[in-house]
Amino acid sequence: MKTLISILMLCITFSILPNPLQAQDQNDQRYVVAEYMKVKPGMWDQYLACEKVWKKIHAFRVEKGHIVGWELEQVMLPSGTANEYDFLTLTHFKNWDSMDQNGAWWEEAFATLTDEEKEIANAAEQYRDLIRREIWTAGDFAFRKDMDSNPKYRVENFMKLPPAGWSAWASLESDFVKPVHEKNIEKGNRAGWVMGYMVYPRGANMEYDCSTVDFYDSWEQMDNNEGEAWQEVYPDIKWDELDQKIENTRTLVRTEVRMITDYVWAE
Repeated sequence: MKTLISILMLCITFSILPNPLQAQDQNDQRYVVAEYMKVKPGMWDQYLACEKVWKKIHAFRVEKGHIVGWELEQVMLPSGTANEYDFLTLTHFKNWDSMDQNGAWWEEAFATLTDEEKEIANAAEQYRDLIRREIWTAGDFAFRKDMDSNPKYRVENFMKLPPAGWSAWASLESDFVKPVHEKNIEKGNRAGWVMGYMVYPRGANMEYDCSTVDFYDSWEQMDNNEGEAWQEVYPDIKWDELDQKIENTRTLVRTEVRMITDYVWAE
């Protein structure tokens, strides 16, 4: 079974450009459709049962080559009834064109379900609200080499870049910060890291337009001291200057912690 890291290693092209979509071959660049779900009151168990059925549909799509993977992630922090959304589904596509299937796969996939499963799948809107849908692509990543399963926890940092700020931020992340992520992976402090760009929607009025995702195998791993890695990579580091260097390239909009609850990948 292919995991997240094997998909990334096959798919990510490293085009660190002012506009991350410039000069990229759309037949090579992979994309993720992120859908943010808010569970309706009292419908938690029903929603999860519904996603179990939808997992079968996504497995059919993977088998037919329509997608390369699908993940269901639960938002752990922040938490509470006031949360804008409770779950994310992430559908991984091999290229831009594969996202434009016009629902042609639906009838064939639906036919593989039992009558009871069809009823559950059709009732999805009774259990949750789809808050929004976004398209993302990755720019760079680092993962431990022995990755054979999906890391359980993900910490995503949503960011907003200043006008014409793509190059400065991408260079900072790939050239300056990435070696520290690699050192932390080597020390067992985390499982991986990805930097990504939001393709759509986009515009000056968007709350965020890029993010980094830190991957952890366990809850305990998130509490490791990662500052030591900075000092090992940059022995003469001055913390005030480091903070200013990073903050000058972007605004950190928010950070959230998610746990993967289900997934399916291509063999």
